[in-house]
Amino acid sequence: MYLTSFEIVKNVHLAFISADTQFIDLKMTTNYNHVITDLPIYKAALHDDWDSVSQIFQQHPELMTKRITYGWHTPLIIAVGTNRCHRFVEKLVKGIVANDAKDKMFLATDSGVNPLHYAAMVGNTTAAELLVKQNPDMTQVADPRGATPLKLAAWHGHKETLNYLLTVTRDVPGEEGGSPYTGVAGGDLITLTIMAGFYDVAFDIINLHPNIVLEHDRNGQTALQVLALKPTIFSSGSRLGFWGRLIYSSKPIKDIQEIKENNYMSSLLVDRICKIVIGKVDHDLAWKMFGPAITTAVHHGTHELIEQCILTYPGILWYNVGGFYLILNAIKQRQEKVYNFVHQMSGHKVFAATLHDEKENENLLHIAAKLAPPHRLNVVTGAALQMQRELQWFQEVEKFIEPSYKEALNNKEQTPRMVFTEAHKELLVQGQEWMKDTASSCTVVAALIVTMAFAGVFTVPGGNQDNGKPLFQNKRTFMLFIVSDAFALFSSATSVLMFLGILTSRYAEADFLYALPKRLTIGLLSLFMSLAATLIAFSSAVALVLEGKVTWIAAPLVMATSIPVCLFALLQFPLLVELFNSTYGKSIFHRQNNRWIH
Repeated sequence: MYLTSFEIVKNVHLAFISADTQFIDLKMTTNYNHVITDLPIYKAALHDDWDSVSQIFQQHPELMTKRITYGWHTPLIIAVGTNRCHRFVEKLVKGIVANDAKDKMFLATDSGVNPLHYAAMVGNTTAAELLVKQNPDMTQVADPRGATPLKLAAWHGHKETLNYLLTVTRDVPGEEGGSPYTGVAGGDLITLTIMAGFYDVAFDIINLHPNIVLEHDRNGQTALQVLALKPTIFSSGSRLGFWGRLIYSSKPIKDIQEIKENNYMSSLLVDRICKIVIGKVDHDLAWKMFGPAITTAVHHGTHELIEQCILTYPGILWYNVGGFYLILNAIKQRQEKVYNFVHQMSGHKVFAATLHDEKENENLLHIAAKLAPPHRLNVVTGAALQMQRELQWFQEVEKFIEPSYKEALNNKEQTPRMVFTEAHKELLVQGQEWMKDTASSCTVVAALIVTMAFAGVFTVPGGNQDNGKPLFQNKRTFMLFIVSDAFALFSSATSVLMFLGILTSRYAEADFLYALPKRLTIGLLSLFMSLAATLIAFSSAVALVLEGKVTWIAAPLVMATSIPVCLFALLQFPLLVELFNSTYGKSIFHRQNNRWIH
């Protein structure tokens, strides 16, 4: 006769329980053999199998709160941690309450984590509601690391659980003496909520507990500083392509709508924090709150946050701690959107133009002459365009500073131009190699097209008549062949000449600003057009030869000719667009809006 799973579990437990009916505290023993005998309960809690252990719990209720693992996990902790065994949790909680064992319901593991902590960590809102109902005070209990359930929900990114715990966690001192909304605990809560991307929740927290924006977390950061670390949540930092930007301004597609909402909420957050800080009417506080935030924001290019801070407290524009100046560091970090604030300044910008690095005795042009940080240098493609961008920065700052500063010497007796040349030696060589490699590769393709296009005129489809005239000269398709072949010849020849001009260039610094990018742009554009024209000529030739015979073959062949053009466009067109924008497009240095910041 076969035993049921319930009978097996029952017999195993009765055998061991009868041998020792008195349970001892696991904290006082090193014997963990019970972990093996308690495996059926462990598995039942893990798989939501309440029926297999219900009768055992009825006969031995102490098992419901027993620590059954080496890590001191109770059945409740195991079931809560699965975030799916809701029936088991509900039945177990009712059983514990019915047996007057509520004092043991929240027994912690050997690491000090109780069931409510687990519910917060895994996002088990259902279990959290059941547990809080039994003991509301547990929301104030922190684990050994000082984390309350509220903080754990934010830390692990469980929005639903976080929202629930916010409604039941009181602004009163907990076990450690501080409220979850003040001190380091409060700083951790608001910064973790922002880092999790819950900007609407963070906004609600700030509205309920305004002073939380003044608190610092365990890393010494405020909510404003953490927002400064996230430039992508602001509208200018949303990395969208052409179609993405078009959709952003029109239809509310789900992903785009989410980006819009984040942009809106992040702006609201910054505005609310700034108003709370300035509302304290405390200069030292404003200096300490806004200063470190804009320092962080400059490094990450979060210019919307900086602008709001300056509009709230204009004096912060001149924040100077440890040699930091806003405009100087914007140049050093190559953050053009932050530097562009000089175009939103009145006559006061003359004072920004005189800023110096006093330690090295360097003016703004010396700073611009140095090589950009790697993470900013790589925002453009290829060493040649990187060199172009560096030259654009140098020219822009050169126009901004006082004329006498252009020949000023630093501590090493170097002018800004000398600093630029020395700092960009390697980049100049890399740019030269990049240009030569690109031009060499494209020259081969362009020369091949020239050869084929030239030969195509003398080997027309269908051949010639006895009088030397083409057989299909009266066909429209033949005229398409001739025109496209001629266009392919002219455009490919232009491309070859442009690439030869690159290969024979002297590669001076100034050439990378306009001359070389212009030649590469024209060369790539004419190569793209010649390739398209060549394939059109091929398609028209196929159509002429197979006309009226096997159209079911001709049509797919003609359509297939578009594949190389599309592949070339996918591979080279982004570079062509970047070249065009960088050389002929709108300058990256401009006035960004109509607001005056100083």
